Amino acid sequence: MKLKNSLPLLICLSLLPFVSSGQDNHYWNDQFGIKATALGGAAVGGLNDYSMVYYNAAAMTLVEKRALSFSMNAYQIRKFKQQNSLGPAQDLQSTEFSVVPNMVAGITSLKKFKKVRVGYMLLSKNVHNSKLNSLHSGRYDVIDLPGEENYVSRYAQEIRNIEYSVGFGISYNATPHLSVGLTHMGIFKGVRYYNDYSITVLPQDTSSSQDTRLSSNITFNYWDVKAMFKPSILIHYPKFRIGFTATLPIFNILGRGTFLREFSTLNLDGEGLLPFDISIASKATKTKVQHKNPASFSLGLSAQISDKVWAHLTAETFLKQNYYLVHNDPTMAQHYPEFISDSVIVELFGGQKFLSYGEGARSVTNIGLGIEVELSERAGIQFGGHTDFNYNKYPIYTFTRQTIQSSQYNRLVFALGGNLDLKGGKRASMVFEFGFALPKTTNYTIDFTTPNVARNGLTGDSAPGVRTQAYSYRVMIELTLGKLLK
Repeated sequence: MKLKNSLPLLICLSLLPFVSSGQDNHYWNDQFGIKATALGGAAVGGLNDYSMVYYNAAAMTLVEKRALSFSMNAYQIRKFKQQNSLGPAQDLQSTEFSVVPNMVAGITSLKKFKKVRVGYMLLSKNVHNSKLNSLHSGRYDVIDLPGEENYVSRYAQEIRNIEYSVGFGISYNATPHLSVGLTHMGIFKGVRYYNDYSITVLPQDTSSSQDTRLSSNITFNYWDVKAMFKPSILIHYPKFRIGFTATLPIFNILGRGTFLREFSTLNLDGEGLLPFDISIASKATKTKVQHKNPASFSLGLSAQISDKVWAHLTAETFLKQNYYLVHNDPTMAQHYPEFISDSVIVELFGGQKFLSYGEGARSVTNIGLGIEVELSERAGIQFGGHTDFNYNKYPIYTFTRQTIQSSQYNRLVFALGGNLDLKGGKRASMVFEFGFALPKTTNYTIDFTTPNVARNGLTGDSAPGVRTQAYSYRVMIELTLGKLLK
């Protein structure tokens, strides 16, 4: 077999670690503040709530108290199960439990500038910690030897993601019915990823040394600091409000990461799959990283539909993000045999180096709808829901570029919450949120149960049958301390 014809198949094999759900590609995973969460994120039209520092700074003019508000995810559980992920009955599943702060925010007025309000916030989002693993063994007719061989395959993956944002907002009440605002945030993002994949084929004759192996390992971790600006407008009347915000493209300040990737085969040359054994490895330490977020635009409407009931609606459109390199590898991969040129490896890996890592996102629009009911002067309830569409740009995975294939499912999320004003200007609030994946069937790219060198290069036969179940449960508690603004 010629090298030109063999290496594309090698590239396909080398990218197998990315066939599973590595990370959650949803922009509306998190909402901030009890009231905004209970209303399904429908907050851009303006609320009497401290989350306005994040959602619409112009709406800080609606907040009636100078206060500091603490909210936290008291309990957060996420369950994920992907049936037939690696072939029939080869399931992957994980359960995450976390107790993490959601948001700390406050708003105050300025004595000398009555039309100006200033807010501050600290929040965490996209907290994701997932571990997936699979081990399968059996007897299959895998290679060109009489009878069946002993086959062992292993898959392990772990990803950890976290984002922290700190920022401030300022609003100006330009007219009795028009306010403008601006939010500025500094964002820290950290990602750790580990992926290990291996296949071993052992002949029945234990005296033979003709083992056939394929292995791949990918490990990287990076952090990135970036900044974001979010201008906003609010038109407000006693029974109707309309708000608009624009999240401008994020610009990077500083980012560094460490990346390691290895791939090797043994005795596949004897099976006609490759003309020789091959090994590729590359490592980059403390190299430059830049992670991007696309621009988005939000429109919110709030209307009083009865004396004690308000309805809120928000839609946010995220623009597409063209494919770009988060990590543009400065090194060249070490490889055996040495006569394989660097340019050939770059060409066959989608025009990027072996260790480079990129991302892209498609445009999506999420919608939130909520109802707010005033039970008394001291108590109220809120309920609502929102969509959470997946922005994964690569629903059908291709094996040319090193990109993590992430989740493909869309979500619906519903919430119910309430608040109670206590003595001394205190307010206690609580919300319960439940989200689930919408039914969808996709193809498994790898089948651990149908390995054959000649037919599929040990990867198995691709077929439809992957079904994803994903559930999230969250209880948030908030305590607000403060007094009425003049």
